[in-house]
Amino acid sequence: MTRTPATSLRGDQAAIPTVVVCDDRDVMRLGLVEMLDAIRCAADLKGFTSVPDGWAYLADSSAAGAVAILGGNSAPFELERAGRPSRPPTRIVLMLRDSEATRLSVAAGLPVDGFFLEEDLSTSMLRTLLSRLENREFPMPAPMAEFLLGQVRGSSDSSPVRLSSREQAVLRLVADGATNKIIADELGISVHGVKHHVANLLKQLNCANRTEVASMAMRRGLVPAEPARSAGHVLQGLSGRHGAASHRSRQ
Repeated sequence: MTRTPATSLRGDQAAIPTVVVCDDRDVMRLGLVEMLDAIRCAADLKGFTSVPDGWAYLADSSAAGAVAILGGNSAPFELERAGRPSRPPTRIVLMLRDSEATRLSVAAGLPVDGFFLEEDLSTSMLRTLLSRLENREFPMPAPMAEFLLGQVRGSSDSSPVRLSSREQAVLRLVADGATNKIIADELGISVHGVKHHVANLLKQLNCANRTEVASMAMRRGLVPAEPARSAGHVLQGLSGRHGAASHRSRQ
């Protein structure tokens, strides 16, 4: 679907010649167009269901520059395949559906000029976002900044990590996305005890939050790639080794 609210936008007031919104979700795409229309951000404003459709429109336009706001389920994969538009010079912003580590990892490798979280969407946020793009800044939400910082830390930090069996179990479940309450129930310890172990993991792995811990642990091979099914699964090998050691000590 395409929409051109040119009648409500005056070119002499618009800072950006063209803005395209690409999102395969009708409600979100139309909502973004309405919000951008309300702040009178561009002389030409259109919405498309896919990135290739948006890029085709830009290629046929005579605009001197453009901003593309991408969101939805398919946009990251379409952008990865299509790359940047051939013309005009276009600043690309990706709307992240959430701050889940896997999604951040995919987004970090895309040819974009900024990010924002879907949950932060508002007219005032969009106005600030476009202003920052005009100033050649690279806007991004805190979770993405923390994730990228963790990537830098991980690439330079190869010091050995010594974890107790309990810390290994907690780490495995943290990497699996378990909450403190779930970890406590699985391991039969208090939530306070879980918080203590998580704090130790943050310190030992030099991470700022649980997302960084999970990413770091997978990169350094401290947890397997497949998710943990339960704490018993995590501890099975550990308890077996400890049981064998105890048996030998009694002999």
